[in-house]
Amino acid sequence: MHTPSSIWTDVDVLVVGAGPSGLTTAISAARHGASVLLVEKHEHLSHFPKATGVRPRVMEILRSWGLEEAVRSASQPARLSMLITPMLAVPGTELSIGLPEEGDVAAVSPSRLAVCPQDRLEAILLAHLRDDSLGFDADVWFGHELCGFETASDGTGVRAVIEGPTGMRTVTARFLVGADGARSRVRAEAGIALDELGSEGSHVSALFRADLSGLVAEPPYALTMTVAPGLEGMLVATGERDRWIYDIEWHPDLGETLDDWPEERLVERLRAVTGRADLQPEILGLFPWDFGAAVAAEQRRGPVFLVGDAAHRTTPRGATGMNTGMADGHNLGWKLAWVARGLAGPSLLDSYEQERGPVGRANAEASLVSRIGQPAAASLDHDFGVVYASDAILDSGRLSGRRAPHAWVEVAGRQRSTLDLFDGKLTVISGPAGEQVLRTSRELAASGLPVRAYRVGAEMLDSDRRLDQVYGLGRDGWVVVRPDGYVAASQPPGGDDAGIAVERQIHAALGRQPAALPAR
Repeated sequence: MHTPSSIWTDVDVLVVGAGPSGLTTAISAARHGASVLLVEKHEHLSHFPKATGVRPRVMEILRSWGLEEAVRSASQPARLSMLITPMLAVPGTELSIGLPEEGDVAAVSPSRLAVCPQDRLEAILLAHLRDDSLGFDADVWFGHELCGFETASDGTGVRAVIEGPTGMRTVTARFLVGADGARSRVRAEAGIALDELGSEGSHVSALFRADLSGLVAEPPYALTMTVAPGLEGMLVATGERDRWIYDIEWHPDLGETLDDWPEERLVERLRAVTGRADLQPEILGLFPWDFGAAVAAEQRRGPVFLVGDAAHRTTPRGATGMNTGMADGHNLGWKLAWVARGLAGPSLLDSYEQERGPVGRANAEASLVSRIGQPAAASLDHDFGVVYASDAILDSGRLSGRRAPHAWVEVAGRQRSTLDLFDGKLTVISGPAGEQVLRTSRELAASGLPVRAYRVGAEMLDSDRRLDQVYGLGRDGWVVVRPDGYVAASQPPGGDDAGIAVERQIHAALGRQPAALPAR
């Protein structure tokens, strides 16, 4: 197939893989106006609850899309700690696994960690992407597999070959996103190397149904480690009272295969672990996986991007893997959409790897270190301590590059978190004397740029008198917050030429030069 010099696009964004990272990327891009095609080689979403912990920062993302309550309803009450016991019928010892407790989170966020199994979370995300009332230009093809792709010589897009039930199809796209897991075909086709950071062995997880009432606490521990000789393993709550994962280490390197774990052997193991010889577990499936971490050498090559496990694979410790991937997609999707629509300059896309690359590597490396016994409050840095440094963020104040703080405010007669205001546009918040900032922001919005503005004491009221404390606006300070909830620029009070300064910062946040913008 000849590589063209430029590509006319069927869609703006082609996403390969319908896991949480791919679905989040597709939603973020579609919400910001991109045409999106999501392809998944399997016939349906996974039935296996591979991950269960949805951390507070990702719950904030879901809240901004109106999905927090749906995810909360699909979640299971659980003790955010681990029980270590010889077997389920024997008392054990409770230890912290470093997850943030509700009281620690409440002071800084309106959201809380949820124990929502991945299969339920994916279903909620897919339904949102397909919700006709939202007007998304998005399509999802299950049972379609990427066979290969070529990149235009001028980097303007890709031509991908997709195989489905009716044969081969060619799809052209401005951007290609590999959300296709640890063995990513997109990563391999793009020629991006993988840096293996380490492994603690191979594991196989059995998904089963059984009534364990009387054996497990109510609510159950998120994790229960059984340590009796020959019964070593981990029981994981999966969102339903009678559905569980039991994970064990195994040795495919020594020739062990799934055939060595027939249903009869699994039933025998579960009876021994529970101490109930009459237990009748229903085995729903087996899932082999590697307890290791790896990072792609790049998260972007031209119009090709990687998110989730395709970019950085973590161990399950700290519930970081799925959450890191979803944060990737949330960071990337709006940027792809705005560049495709001409609202932002192409250089904005450089910020994706600049911002998410260091986070992915740090989380992958940290996942190789045990969190058992660590103070739970320390893990809040994973959610709220991330600081981005990129060409799209100007180091102009203490909040620049950080997640915009939560505070309760009143807007249009409704009490809302500041976090509820950022999706969809660049959001400018100025102090009470920020008339010039407000006027300039509205002029930019009138010219066609995705900007909204609020002035404290006018369009926005400080409900709990905490806004100024966490934002430091004073009388005439201001911040520019991106759609992903991160501060692109912040100006303390007392700055000169506020109108010129905020316009320059908005240009930088969009990866554009003022001369390239529509005339005002």
